[in-house]
Amino acid sequence: MILAGDTVAPEKHDYDIHDYGRECAQLIAEIPPFNCLNGEIIPITVNGKAPETYSRHMRCDKPAYLPYPKETDGQCTPYTRVRTVRDDDIQMILYCRRMYIRPPDDPRFDSIEAIMHNVKTGSTCFFISKNFGEKPGGDDGRRVPPPTEETPPEGFISAKELWASPREVFNHGCIYCHDSDPWMHTPWIDQTAQVPSDPWGFHSVDVGGPFVNWPKPMSISTRGNSCAGCHRIGSFNTCKTQMVGDFGEQPAKMLQSIGQAPHGRFGAPKGTAYDNPDPVYTDYGLLPHGWMGARLPEVQSSLWAEYDAHIRDLQRCCEDHSAPGCIVEPIENMKRWLERADAKDKQ
Repeated sequence: MILAGDTVAPEKHDYDIHDYGRECAQLIAEIPPFNCLNGEIIPITVNGKAPETYSRHMRCDKPAYLPYPKETDGQCTPYTRVRTVRDDDIQMILYCRRMYIRPPDDPRFDSIEAIMHNVKTGSTCFFISKNFGEKPGGDDGRRVPPPTEETPPEGFISAKELWASPREVFNHGCIYCHDSDPWMHTPWIDQTAQVPSDPWGFHSVDVGGPFVNWPKPMSISTRGNSCAGCHRIGSFNTCKTQMVGDFGEQPAKMLQSIGQAPHGRFGAPKGTAYDNPDPVYTDYGLLPHGWMGARLPEVQSSLWAEYDAHIRDLQRCCEDHSAPGCIVEPIENMKRWLERADAKDKQ
């Protein structure tokens, strides 16, 4: 049995998708073979309604959060599917993204992804296909192989053919965006009820290979902070603008979520013009509070002034963890947390 926090040394051969898959299966669970077409479709709407037709690089109410390659049809491409496999002591979600416009039941997808998390121990793993929109023909998603599977049934794609290598996953920089906890909630994905939630739980990437070089996020807060009262604020891309692996420079999610990022439109490149109009819905979602929307008070209210002060406090602490009043704590797995607690008791 491998415990979270016990990094398993890779074998002498290159650490490959099978090694990574086996470690994640031991720490969390095995990803089953799955059919992308069994997932729930994430709606793409314009002014609250599904359009009669979809077009390349169109605008929509709630685009996908991740930046898509320029050669694709854009973040408002319809018929991405998502499916929660488990949401108990183990949380596991499977994504099959569309980046090119095709009929709803077309079996081809342009990125296939999985996130899995052990609620008890905190171990988290991320998987993504080699293809991230680079192949206009997509990958057949009718039987997605488990990362541990060495030989697929005849006629189906193998794990090594489909899944990105551990080094390629590392280069995507998943931990920089998933720094507060394993799960990101945006207007796009939250149109479904598929995304699990564990905002205060243990969270750590505990596998070996290149992942030992991913930095460990910290939780940023101040005493009585309203934002940190509902969820953690991770110290990487949640806190501030940051280079996020292959996706380049991304605005701070903390500010993007309330419509205050310098280029707060989802996935927009640095320098994109951004204004903050009064209407509730714009071409790019709920404003002026971004995807937090009605969960925050009106901008003109006295209560908003309190929230705004708490946001400024977080920004200050994100920039300088040692600033007065900042509370900075590790986001870690259960084993590390117990070790820290035990050491503190012995002081």
